[in-house]
Amino acid sequence: MSEPTHNNTEHLFLRDGGEMGELILNVDWANSALGPIDQWPQSLKTNLGNLLHSGFPMFLFWGPDNLCFYNDAYRPSLGREGKHPAIGKPAKEVWPELWDFIGSLIHSVNLSGKPQWFENQLLPIYRNGHLEDVYWTFSYSPAYGEHDRIGGVLVTCMETTQTVLARKKIEETVAERTRELKIANEAITLSNSYLQDIINSFKQPLQVLEPVYENGKIIDFRFKLTNKAYASYAHESPGSIQHRRVSEIFPGYLKTTSFSNVVKTFETGEQDTWIIHYDQDGLDLYNEMTAIKMGDEVILHFADFTKLKHLELELLKKIEELEISNQNLEAFAHAASHDLKEPVRKIQIFAGRLRSALKKSQTPLNLEPLDKIENAAERMGHLIDDLLLYSEFHIIPLQKEPVDLNERLNQVIDDFEIYIQEKNASIQIGPLPIVPGYARQLQQMFQNLIGNALKYNRPDEPPHIVISARPHQENGKLHHIIEVADNGIGFDQQYAERIFQMFARLHGNGTYTGSGIGLSIVKKVVDNHEGHIEVASTLGQGSTFKVYLPAE
Repeated sequence: MSEPTHNNTEHLFLRDGGEMGELILNVDWANSALGPIDQWPQSLKTNLGNLLHSGFPMFLFWGPDNLCFYNDAYRPSLGREGKHPAIGKPAKEVWPELWDFIGSLIHSVNLSGKPQWFENQLLPIYRNGHLEDVYWTFSYSPAYGEHDRIGGVLVTCMETTQTVLARKKIEETVAERTRELKIANEAITLSNSYLQDIINSFKQPLQVLEPVYENGKIIDFRFKLTNKAYASYAHESPGSIQHRRVSEIFPGYLKTTSFSNVVKTFETGEQDTWIIHYDQDGLDLYNEMTAIKMGDEVILHFADFTKLKHLELELLKKIEELEISNQNLEAFAHAASHDLKEPVRKIQIFAGRLRSALKKSQTPLNLEPLDKIENAAERMGHLIDDLLLYSEFHIIPLQKEPVDLNERLNQVIDDFEIYIQEKNASIQIGPLPIVPGYARQLQQMFQNLIGNALKYNRPDEPPHIVISARPHQENGKLHHIIEVADNGIGFDQQYAERIFQMFARLHGNGTYTGSGIGLSIVKKVVDNHEGHIEVASTLGQGSTFKVYLPAE
C-alpha cells in the first residue's frame, strides 16, 4: 500500500490526532470503499475527530463493511503484535475470533439504534502472539451519519482484566479463609479430645488464645487450646501449657508483634497477617503469623519459614562475597593489564633493536622467528589494551547526562576515515536520538560495532553499513532501538549469545585479527545503560545488531 501525503491543514479533524491520526493520513484510501479523505462525509469526519481527540479508549465501526478506526488510547489493547494496524480494515477480518459476538451487536445497534452495555465481559482476543482471556467494560452506541441515518457503531471501552482477576483472587482468598474458619468453628464444637486430635494433625502451629485483662487493658493472653506443632517450641505438650499465660512460656513475646498485633486483632475484630522475626527467649524464628478473632478468643496460626530464611540470608552473604570477589578480580585484571604493558613494550623495543642489528650482519639470516615474536608482542599489546578498556567500563560514572548519539557516531566515523577509504566502504546513517547515558562509553560502543562491520567484510564486496534508530515501547517504558546492519561475512545464528562473551572468536587469527573482547565491551556498555542487545545474522549475508537503550 502506498503512503499518500496530505496537508494537515486540509483535514482539521485529524490535526493533533496522535499516532492513529497520522496512520489514517498515510493510508491509501483512494482504493478503499470510502474513497479519498476529501470525499468522506462530514459525519464520519466529526465522529473521527471526537474519537481521535479523546483520552478514553474508543473504537469506530463505519459503513457497510464496518471499517475499523480507533484512537491512541485504545491502541495498547491490541497488544504488541497481531491486529495492529487495523485502520480501514473490515471488522470481520480484524476480529474473526469474536465475530459471532461483535457482528450480532453491530447488527443490533444498526437495526434498533439502541446502545448496548456490558460490564466485565469476557471476550478472548488474539494478541501478543496467542489467544488471551480479556475482560472488558464497554458500550456499543449508534454513530449517526448523513441525513440522520446510522452510519456506524461507536465503541467506548475499558479493559478490566486486571480488576476482574484481582477481584477473583480476593474472592478465592476470602473463600479460603472462610473455609478455614468454618473448619475451626466445627472443630471447636467437638469434644476437647476429638478437637485436640484434629489440631494436632496440623503441621503448622496453631493456638486459641483468650485475653488477660488488668484495669480494663489486655496485658497478656492465656492458652485455651494449642497443638503439638506449637507446643514443641516450648518443649512441652499441649495439655501442659493449656490455661497458662503465654508470657509464662515465652516472656519475650510481650515485646514483639506476636503480642501487640494479636491485641489489635482482638480489639478491632480485623484479621491480620504479618511477618515476624522472633529473636526472644533463645529462639531465632521467621514466621508468617495470622490472627483471627472469633467471639471472645483469637485464633493464631503461623507458617515457619526459618530454614528458608536462613538459606536466603546465606545466599545473600554468598552473593555479597561473590561481588567482593568480582570487584577484587576486576581490580587485579586492571592492575595486571597495566603491569603487563611495560614487559610487552620492552619485548617490542628490544626485538626492534635485534632486527636492526641482524640486518647489519654480513651473514644472511632467517628473520621469520623474529617476525613471529614481533607479531605476538603486537597482538599481546592489543589484548592488554582491550582488557584495560573492558575493566574501565566496570566503573560506572555517578551521573548520566544527555548524549547526542549523532555527535558520538560522527566522531567515530571521523576516526575511521582512512580505514573506511581503504575498505572502499559506504555508510548510510539515519537520525539518531539524544539519550541519557555516558558519552565516552556510547562512543566506544559505536567504535566497536562499526569496527567489526569494517573488519569482517566479504572479500568480493565492499562493506556497506546502515545505522538507524526508532522508538520502541518495552514493559511500559520508552526505549530507542539503535540498529547497526552490515553486509559482511555474518555467522551462524546459533552463536548469537556466544559472541558477546569474553575472548569469544568465531574466526581464527589467520584470517581476521582481534582479541575477542570488542563485543564484550559493547555488551558491558549496554548493561551499564540498563539496556540490552540482540543480534541477527546469516552466514555469508551479514549481521544486524539491535541496541535497546532507555529513553528516560
